[in-house]
Amino acid sequence: MKRLLILLLLLCTVFGCASQEAHLIYLPEQTPTPAAAETPTPSPAPEPLELAPIEGEGFTMDENGLPVLNAQTHYYEYYLSVSNLRVYEQNDATLLDATITNSFSGVLTGGLRISFYDESGMLYGYGDLKTAAGPLKLFPGENRVYADVLTEVDVQGMDFVFTVTEPFAPEK
Repeated sequence: MKRLLILLLLLCTVFGCASQEAHLIYLPEQTPTPAAAETPTPSPAPEPLELAPIEGEGFTMDENGLPVLNAQTHYYEYYLSVSNLRVYEQNDATLLDATITNSFSGVLTGGLRISFYDESGMLYGYGDLKTAAGPLKLFPGENRVYADVLTEVDVQGMDFVFTVTEPFAPEK
């Protein structure tokens, strides 16, 4: 049995060996890519730009460098935000409490009105906002404001709009 196994192993090695041939493949030599002949194209001449003279006032800037495009609403739109709005009825009067945050670096004074409308756009009530000291004088940070809403109906579920009645401006 051992002899048979050895004989089988010898036959496998004899017939299992194969001749290997190596063939060289020659690659073509690297040729440099030819440089394109430079033919400069003339740069286009700029067209003359004609502007008509601008008439009117120039921009005015606020203390923070923002252009004042609408003097009526500039400080309200950029520096004031209303939050914590609460409309309630007490002793047959409709009252409003809110917080106005002034992000401007100084005191702003002006006038702000809240108006209540129904779905058809009909005005049902309005109130001018004020602080505890009286007129609307807003210090930097949060300010509590109040309003007596002039109305004869319940406006608590109605849409409302804030309008600037007196332009806000820094206090001098």
